[in-house]
Amino acid sequence: MTFTPTQKELFNKNIEALNNILLKESLKEIKSSKFELILGKDNLDINLKDTSIKNNGGGYNENLLYQDPIKELQTMLNTYNDKYLLYPILYFYGFGNGILFKALLQNKNHQHIVVFEKDIEIIWIMFHILDFSSELQSARLMVLNTNKPEIQDY
Repeated sequence: MTFTPTQKELFNKNIEALNNILLKESLKEIKSSKFELILGKDNLDINLKDTSIKNNGGGYNENLLYQDPIKELQTMLNTYNDKYLLYPILYFYGFGNGILFKALLQNKNHQHIVVFEKDIEIIWIMFHILDFSSELQSARLMVLNTNKPEIQDY
């Protein structure tokens, strides 16, 4: 996957804002990914295709992160705005395309969102696409690599 100079600049901005030193170093070491970035016509239509998984067909694409990114985002936003509107801290397993976290952090009641991610290639790609620097720097968004947990993360 090739990124533009602007995307590389955005990645570096996100990396500089990241407080998790081990994750920061791990992300800097990544040179390529098994994921293919799929950008739709809408700015919210961001998806990833896992090229290491063979799609068996049948109408469901098991190699896609989302079947319908915009619809799934709206469903999740409705759920969290309905049930967890006043929660100060939210925990997630999986970074996805990150748009959900950007949207949820518009709510000032959500002081922190903690995301546990197993596959840091997803974070690597999304740090090239979206600006999370202010959320990372203020620790409103905290990202943890579940493959290399550190005591200071907890």
